[in-house]
Amino acid sequence: QRAATAAARPPRRQKAATRQRGNMATAGRNKKILALFDVDGTLTVARKEITPEMKEFMTKLREKIVVGVVGGSDLEKQREQVGQDVTDVYDYSFSENGLVAFKEGKLFHEKSFVDHLGEEKMKEFLNFVLKYLSGVDCPVKRGT
Repeated sequence: QRAATAAARPPRRQKAATRQRGNMATAGRNKKILALFDVDGTLTVARKEITPEMKEFMTKLREKIVVGVVGGSDLEKQREQVGQDVTDVYDYSFSENGLVAFKEGKLFHEKSFVDHLGEEKMKEFLNFVLKYLSGVDCPVKRGT
């Protein structure tokens, strides 16, 4: 019975070669390192499109490690800035500060503040924030 089992099993060197051929697409890519990049102010000038040079850099980086993009804007704005294929060309894509999350092109998390807090608590929170902001003395409005 041992002889039959040994004959059915490929030699160790052959197993290693088979494993290497199966991973050729990810050869040299360290999947233990994840780099996340903010969209506005890092990958792009605030509210603008990604430059061809930055896009090329990100493509080359993704050949070496796992790469994701993160932004506070909604997915549509992220697509306008980074590319319509943002959820496909990067390993991870987080929009709306992580409320909408894609991994390898597939949606794996979606949550809204209203779903989390409930309608009543959300209304209470927004009223508090608006009342607070109405009393802030800000001489010059700045930002995006």
